[in-house]
Amino acid sequence: MLLRRLLLGLPVSLLKSMSLPIDAIISPGWARSLKRFAGGTTVHYWLNTKEQKLGNGIKADPISAAEAEFIRETFKRVDALTGLSLVEKQRRGPSEIDFYKVPRYKSRSLIGQTTRRKSWFEITWKDRNGKDMNGSEKSTIVHEIGHALGLDHPYQRPWSPRYTTKDTIMSYNETSNTNFTKTDLTALQSLWGAA
Repeated sequence: MLLRRLLLGLPVSLLKSMSLPIDAIISPGWARSLKRFAGGTTVHYWLNTKEQKLGNGIKADPISAAEAEFIRETFKRVDALTGLSLVEKQRRGPSEIDFYKVPRYKSRSLIGQTTRRKSWFEITWKDRNGKDMNGSEKSTIVHEIGHALGLDHPYQRPWSPRYTTKDTIMSYNETSNTNFTKTDLTALQSLWGAA
């Protein structure tokens, strides 16, 4: 309680410069699920390229070439720095992470979601820029990938004014950052080992 009172009295600029410990963004449950789905550290992912309806009744649009390349590059960076081996599947079939772009959600405030299914994660994000991508879409996709790989919001408080996407991509307070931060990558290495 005393620490909380002391922190509340500090200037916002100083609070934002405080480091975020990796355990504040690690979700062991998400990581255990992915390891169970994959049977180890080789994780298969699949990118939807056709218009279709998802199980929740939401329509999915095909992922564009630019969006697919962004997801692949994000996984290449994670693959190179962690003990994970992330492998793209070319055909629909058993995979641990499936990606879908949706034109809208039932909830207007939702822009991305990672859903834990029986034996895989389903990542969806709201298309806000057609076949091109804006920064918000990129950070949303990386944020949702973070969930599937075992990351959570800082202290389970995504809107905390203490943190932005400069601290962790898992914050809802956006900046121009569209990639995993050093803290995020260190957290992923603590979950999955270093390459």
